[in-house]
Amino acid sequence: MTPTEIKRLVSSGESERVEFKRSTGQRTEAAKTVCAMLNGFGGFVVFGVTNSGELIGQQVGVKTLEDVAGELRRIEPPAFPEVETVNLKKGNAAVLLTVPGGGGPYTFDGRAYLRHGPTT
Repeated sequence: MTPTEIKRLVSSGESERVEFKRSTGQRTEAAKTVCAMLNGFGGFVVFGVTNSGELIGQQVGVKTLEDVAGELRRIEPPAFPEVETVNLKKGNAAVLLTVPGGGGPYTFDGRAYLRHGPTT
């Protein structure tokens, strides 16, 4: 996804298929959302976006992506959302998870999750 495409995605706000997280420090909550999207219609989780929809990005290194992947491994059965880094201005990047849907049931730490509008 290009920076222009991610800005367009973010501009439409959170929904049943789009979730914002300020940083990968919120990766556990994001993994629950990924689980819910897997059990539903799929969607996108974007790290580096405030709750109000401001695309701020964050510093992204190899460890950042490893930490996100480690959290996603807690989903059963194994799921493999696409993980993409989108470079923004000022050396920051957004991390985009593209989640397929409709293949459940999936659980995160033994619990199933669903999306209802913009909430998990």
